[in-house]
Amino acid sequence: MRQFLALLLAALVFTVPAAAAGRVLLGAPGGGSTLDATPAAVAALQRLRQVASSRASVPVIVGLRVPFAAESDLQASARTAQRGEITSAARVLLGRLAAGGNRAKRVQTYSALPFVALDVTAAELGRLAADPLVLSISENIKLRANLAQSTALVHAPQAWAAGFTGTGQTIAIVDTGVDKDHPFLAGKVVSEACYSLGGSCPGGSSSSTAVGSGVPCPYPKSCAHGTHVAGIAAGRGEAASGIAKDANLIAIQVFSPDPDYPGYALTWYSDVLAALNRVYELRDSFDISSVNLSLGSGRFRTACDNEYPAMTAAIANLRSAGIATVVSSGNDGYTNDTEFPACISGAVSVGAVSDENWGPCVMKRRTTTTAADKIACYSNNAAFMSLLAPGSAINSSVPGGGYETWHGTSMAAPHVTGAWAVLKQKFPDASVSDLLRLLQQSGTMVSDYRSPRLVHARIDVANALDYHPPVYALTYSAAGKGTGTVTFSPSGGAATCSGSCTQSYEGGSVVTLTATAATGSRFTGWSGACRKKTACVITMSQAQSVTAAFSSSR
Repeated sequence: MRQFLALLLAALVFTVPAAAAGRVLLGAPGGGSTLDATPAAVAALQRLRQVASSRASVPVIVGLRVPFAAESDLQASARTAQRGEITSAARVLLGRLAAGGNRAKRVQTYSALPFVALDVTAAELGRLAADPLVLSISENIKLRANLAQSTALVHAPQAWAAGFTGTGQTIAIVDTGVDKDHPFLAGKVVSEACYSLGGSCPGGSSSSTAVGSGVPCPYPKSCAHGTHVAGIAAGRGEAASGIAKDANLIAIQVFSPDPDYPGYALTWYSDVLAALNRVYELRDSFDISSVNLSLGSGRFRTACDNEYPAMTAAIANLRSAGIATVVSSGNDGYTNDTEFPACISGAVSVGAVSDENWGPCVMKRRTTTTAADKIACYSNNAAFMSLLAPGSAINSSVPGGGYETWHGTSMAAPHVTGAWAVLKQKFPDASVSDLLRLLQQSGTMVSDYRSPRLVHARIDVANALDYHPPVYALTYSAAGKGTGTVTFSPSGGAATCSGSCTQSYEGGSVVTLTATAATGSRFTGWSGACRKKTACVITMSQAQSVTAAFSSSR
């Protein structure tokens, strides 16, 4: 079994992002104005200085002190103004570094994101940390491809028979490049780009958007990966096809030579950011349903938005435009962790199941049996992971016109990426949250044999197209000698009840009830489905009843 296990590299960041409500300083605790000065952050900065001193420089991603909101949440004039602020701040910061006697190396800026990637010396790092324009500093880490008969398991043929094949939709593949001349992918690539700090773009450049930029990188042991992923998402053939067989592709090559393993490739965080920024810039040129990231690094037990504010912003921009960022969870066999960027809360993270009994699965010297809808032994899993999809023994295209069978969460993610295009064809105005909820509610629930408390939905494309979630009643009643009202958010039949009432909600809905006592009364607490004295939050998985008690304060 082929598996590329992710290199575990520590990610360093010096700020914590605030939740975006309007334009906020992304990365600033509570909108604050200084770098995080906690002992951990100070130690992280010191470590980066040591790396810069020992290697002459260190690659970092610098957050700019610019109020930021996802662009699709802003009016046109505000978007233009925000981009102007980003451009101006980047220019000023780079100018200050140059005025200090040294010009930073390998600089990348992003039109829609308030960040700059660059290589800096230890002295320059110290100047960045003291600069009032700098809001955050993160290490520009290395990421690797998550590589380790699926359409039938997720019922794609039934979706095709109903007329939903991804027609009119475009999928972005951010990977090692796509062989657009492969018969399985012929005529599908409608846009290409390349971002490579290692100079793997046409002519040895570090970036290109010219025709031919998205072809496979030139390193023989890694660069077939993107073509295989693209085939799973959108390949079309006579004998078999990918999930969204009539969707088009945007091919973006982001890999560079791996200095530690000759013949292999890796990508840099900053190049992936550039690719996501490019996808966002193309949103008005194509109906982009989803972008696939079958790559990762590190180990995270909870959401990692704070550690990676730049990726958080890039995914938020895409999500605000209705584009899902689908990310493989990683192939380390973790049962309570995922890799970055699957740990970003705005991403759609995907683990792998088998689609048949394909043979022994070996991970960490342990051998397990395989079966349809059994978690693959190599797949990472976590409570916050989004979905499952087939990832083992997946036959797809490779450069040069051939086909190979591979394993990995790299193969699971494009099943979801393709499914997104199929669903977008039917529901073009659906948000990322809408379609994620639809796939989760309509999928087949699978418990992880390694950690049975982890239960996630394995996607079922045909079922999602025709799924109608159950509707459950939420019954409210008042108790006690006092009076008051209860507000429901979101509202069902009515937003507020002053006496007993029943509201109806789709299964999976999260409802918040807030009690307000009338004059002369006091709210004393909940009973039934809630038992706290604060706001009552209920997930509607069945019919529920709740009572609010009010006492007289006279």
